[in-house]
Amino acid sequence: MKILSFLSLVLVLLLVGSSTISTNASDNSRTNERGTVTFDQPVKLLGVELKGEYLFVHDDAAMMRGESCTFVYKGTVEKAKNLVVSFHCIPQTRIQATHFTVRSRMTAGTNEIEEIQFAGSAKAHVVSPLPHHYVGVVGF
Repeated sequence: MKILSFLSLVLVLLLVGSSTISTNASDNSRTNERGTVTFDQPVKLLGVELKGEYLFVHDDAAMMRGESCTFVYKGTVEKAKNLVVSFHCIPQTRIQATHFTVRSRMTAGTNEIEEIQFAGSAKAHVVSPLPHHYVGVVGF
């Protein structure tokens, strides 16, 4: 009888432990938002010219630490070698977006990205001029 009670206790602990692990993993996935866009015409983001397909990633945890929290990658893969520019954003409340949205304004004949908003989110990420990190200039 003691063995059966002990095995039951171990089983319950394993079930509780595994559900906690899966909950933490799903919470971490919510801190990063992702969206892809293809720019047929050149646009500028903090002085970097973008043309082609790009992946935008926002990291809420980095934003809370006061670090660069928005990362732009050439292509659709989040790899360090594809990073074009990163910057700290300013969150702004907007109407919930149905798809990934990039808002820009025309400046001196070139569209300059002012903010991005991820699908399903009611928060836009306004481009903040400082701090940011230029990885490379991508021009076509």
